[in-house]
Amino acid sequence: MKQTRFIRRLLYTLKKGYGFVITLHKITDETHNYQTGQKVVTIQTQKINKAIILPAHMQRQFENQPADFKYGALYDASLRQVIIDAIDLGNFNIEISDYIVYDARRWEVSHFYKLELHSAYVLYIKAVEGAVRHLVEEVSLETNLIITQEVS
Repeated sequence: MKQTRFIRRLLYTLKKGYGFVITLHKITDETHNYQTGQKVVTIQTQKINKAIILPAHMQRQFENQPADFKYGALYDASLRQVIIDAIDLGNFNIEISDYIVYDARRWEVSHFYKLELHSAYVLYIKAVEGAVRHLVEEVSLETNLIITQEVS
């Protein structure tokens, strides 16, 4: 129980300091119209209000690399690490084919794993330049209903 409380408190602190809005995208269906050449893509999205995205210099420290080796053949500047609280996901299941839209760029999920006690997910994402982002817009409608008939 103490371990769970510690992890929840740590996630809360990281979300406060390094929380950014991202959107997870899952392509659920693709259909092609062979006469017009148009492709219709059905996407499921999940907005995460506080995904933990560490700055690049902290990410290198977080990965426990030696202090004298921060750049090199294994370091990729477009590869980032994202920590998502499992509570923020709801019923969205992360898969390797999903992608993230963050900072108006598309980021492919290269691999991911669950943290202890299924408290969070750690995703390794890679920026994809020039990729189609499949723009998803949220629309909310509001209306006032006026009831003019009475039931007796």
